[in-house]
Formats: sequence, C-alpha cells, structure tokens
Amino acid sequence: MVRNQLKNLSAGINTDRNNNSMKNIFRKILVISVLLVAVGCSSIITKDEFYKPLIYDLKYSDYKNAAVKISDSSFVKNYDKKDLLLYHLDKGIIYHYAGQYELSNLSFDKAEDLIDELYTKSISKGAMSILLNDNALDYCGEVYENLYLNIFKTLNYIHLKKYDEAYIECKKVNEKLSELDNKYGEYTNALISSGESKIKINPRELDYYNNVLANYLSYLIFNSEGETDNARISKENLLKAWETHSDVYNYNMPEFIDDSLNERSSKVVIIAFLGNAPVKQAVGARITTFDDFIMISDPTNFHADAIPFPGSKIGYNFKFEFPQLIEEGSEVKEVKVYVDSVYYGKLHLLENMANVARKTFESNKSVIFFKTIIRAVSKGIGANALADKLKKGSNEFLGDIISLLTNAAVDATEHADLRSWKTMPAYCLVSEVKLPKGNHNIRIEFVNSKYEVIRIAEYKNFSVGAGLNLIEDYLLN
Repeated sequence: MVRNQLKNLSAGINTDRNNNSMKNIFRKILVISVLLVAVGCSSIITKDEFYKPLIYDLKYSDYKNAAVKISDSSFVKNYDKKDLLLYHLDKGIIYHYAGQYELSNLSFDKAEDLIDELYTKSISKGAMSILLNDNALDYCGEVYENLYLNIFKTLNYIHLKKYDEAYIECKKVNEKLSELDNKYGEYTNALISSGESKIKINPRELDYYNNVLANYLSYLIFNSEGETDNARISKENLLKAWETHSDVYNYNMPEFIDDSLNERSSKVVIIAFLGNAPVKQAVGARITTFDDFIMISDPTNFHADAIPFPGSKIGYNFKFEFPQLIEEGSEVKEVKVYVDSVYYGKLHLLENMANVARKTFESNKSVIFFKTIIRAVSKGIGANALADKLKKGSNEFLGDIISLLTNAAVDATEHADLRSWKTMPAYCLVSEVKLPKGNHNIRIEFVNSKYEVIRIAEYKNFSVGAGLNLIEDYLLN
C-alpha cells in the first residue's frame, strides 16, 4: 500500500512537472498572441470611410451641404489630431466650392502654416520618422497639395476682387517649387544622418519647377489690370512650362492662349474643375534577410538588387507596404458653353492636376521606400530575436507557432500611409469667350462619354465688363 502511495505521488510530481512545462510553453505562445492582438489593435490604418457622405455631396454638387458637414463638430471628430492638415485642406476647398471665399482662405492659411511647422518638426525628428509607421505621424502633405492650396487661394482672391493678394498667391506656387529641392535635401540628410539609417538613399530630383495654371492665373490678373509687360512674362513662363515639362503637359495647349495676349476686348474666362483627386493605393512587397544584406521581392517596378544592411541575419522574411498614386479620372468627356442660347465652343484641358500630382509624388517615393525598408527590417529583426528567446526550451512544433505568430505581428504593423487630399479635383479646363459688354445668359453643359448632359450650370444676367470676368464651376466625378 505504501509502495502504491509513493508511486502515485511520484506520478503526480511528474504530471505537475509536465504541466508546468506545458504552461511555460503556452505562456510563451500567449505572449506572442497578445503581442499580435495588441499590434493588430494599435496598427494604424488610413481611415477614409467617414469621407463617403462628404464625397457624395461633392459628386452631386451640393457644396452648401458639404460646407455644413465639414463645419459640424460631430463630423470634425472623424479627423485624428495627426490629420489636422487634411481637415484644413478639406475645409478650405469645400468652402471654396460653396463660394465662401474668405472662410476658404482662412482654412488654407492654417493648412499652409501647418505644412511649414510640420516640415520643421520632421527635420528635427528624422530618426523617429524612420522607426514609426508613417500613419502614426502627423500628415505633412504632398508637394502637389502644398501647391494647389495656393492655386485655390489665388482664385478666392480673384473672386473677392483682391488682385494684388491673388498675384502673391499664384507667385508662391513656382517659388515653392524652386525651394522644395533644397527642403527635400535637408529632410533626406536628416534621415541619413540618424542613427537608425542602415542603407543609402538616392533621392530623385523634383524636376518640376514651373506650373502652367499658376502662370495662366498671373497672366489673367496682369492682363486685366493693363500690365502688359507682366502679362507677357507670365505667358512666356506658361509656354516655357509646357515645353519643359512635356511629361506633365502631354496634350495640346489650348489655342486661345496664343490668341489672347494683351487683348483689351471684353471676354469671359470660364474655368471648370473636374474629376476626383488621385488616390493612394498600397503596394505590397516582401523582404528576405541574409547576413548583412537583404533582398526585396515585389511585383512592381520597385524591384531592387541585393541591398547591404549591416546587422541583418539570414533566414527572416516579412512584408512591407508603400503607397502609389492612382488617377481616378472623370465621367466628363467635354464641357460646352452657350451664351444667349448660342453655342460658343467647349472648354480645353489646361492643367492635368493628376499629372502634376504624380510627377511631384515620384520625387518623394525613394524617401518613402527608404524609410519603409529600414523600419520593416529593423522591426522584423527585433521581433524575431525576441521570438528566438521565447522558443528556447520549446519543442519544434510550438517553436514554429511562435515564429509564425511573431512574423504575423510584424506584418500587421506594416500598412502604407494612404492619406491624401481627397476633396480636390483632378483636371482644370478653361475657355475664353469674347463678348460685348453688358449682361449675358451663360450656360455650361457637362457631357459624359455617352454624350448625355449630366450637369447644367446657368449664369443668368452675368455682367461682362472690361476687367477680369471669371466664371468657375465644378463637377467632381
């Protein structure tokens, strides 16, 4: 009996030891599982669902309702603090669409100040911007967003008959383009000089220094004010931009530009903004690590050869994402103009804003790629080192589970930053209609590819004088 009791006690002790061993193993799995869940919950993914009611109003040209929404405190809560710039950009452009030009400029002023402030912060926090997912950082805007806010400020001031202020704003566009190469050089140097930089970066030059739409607006301002020399210079800059940046302006220049210089006859300038702003889309790729170098495999034109990466170890594989810019297009095939029931022709594409967006975005893509690789590799190596420690003492099967969970946790944190100014348009069409002074009924028809009229804008008793007579309209789909 005593022997049986000792045997049972021994079995109980062995069972307890086995249970403790299993508990330790599952505790390790639990640590990784909790890490995975925590990362999944804390991973920052670009929010855009809340835009849908706003975009709906814009597509159906209900700009007043959109302005009410963007001002409502319950709607404003949808914007995270780190997305404050997008809020001011959205508010500025929606107020512009609604004809609330002074309020629009107030929002654009805040957006412009915030871009400058965030740029200064990004220089001082180069290392942090490498280690953190871009979605976790304050959104500081793309080059094209920084430019077009000044374009719309220019138009606001033209509508307000403040032509000196309007010229200052359109002048800023090309001044910013001249300064941006230096700014990106400073930013790139801040990243490279940070202690977290493991690989080299070869930033691309902006190679875009002259904007057609900005030059055209300055030409209109000077021409209407009788400043013929300045108008001539603006037109020459416009022509130079078209010739120099043929990859951006890869379509025929409107004929009226050659015919309109220094004309003192009365005319109406009709500007129509169409389509949806280009959007960012995630591109996925994978990194495989080797001793002191990495390999990237991805299905896009971002294929890279072996990249030296000091400190990396062979045997790890994990994903990363980066954004690419996609042009969404427009339903509109052409925009027709009627004056006093007489057909006066159609509007012509002056600026493909989506082309400008893509051109300027490409210059920043190498920096995005650089940051994403360093972050993904550093994070992946660190997480796998932790997993290796947790695997010690585990059997092979459970060790594999730990490795899988760790890699999944790393992958869950890698989401491309897809934030962008979603409420801006994609195309600017223009026409200049010579008319005698007086009041006229002007009708603008937006026609789709089936030659169906999908929107009509009427300006009854529109007064045409000797100055700048501007009509601006929109169809944002």
